[in-house]
Amino acid sequence: MQIWQILISKADNQSTITYGELADYLGFAGAGVFAPLLDCIMRYCDKNGLPPLTSLVVNKTTGVPGDGLTTIKNLPLDQQAVFEHKWFAMYPVQITDFKEFS
Repeated sequence: MQIWQILISKADNQSTITYGELADYLGFAGAGVFAPLLDCIMRYCDKNGLPPLTSLVVNKTTGVPGDGLTTIKNLPLDQQAVFEHKWFAMYPVQITDFKEFS
């Protein structure tokens, strides 16, 4: 849920976040723990017809998301769709919404 909130805030500000920055926000020692967490968000967005919110999490060096984020079709267009979506107008997502994806 914390990652969801961070990402919709980034979307509202039309900005990306690196894996390292996300780790810092959450107090994690490193960025290598995000695959299963981002996977849940990616699959939730895909199943519910939402833009790929996880496209905003990028590698510091390359500026692109990791290879595991498979729902991204065209990064610039997908990120623009994420920026344009009204995330805060949605009914708030609950932790139980992700249960089927974990």
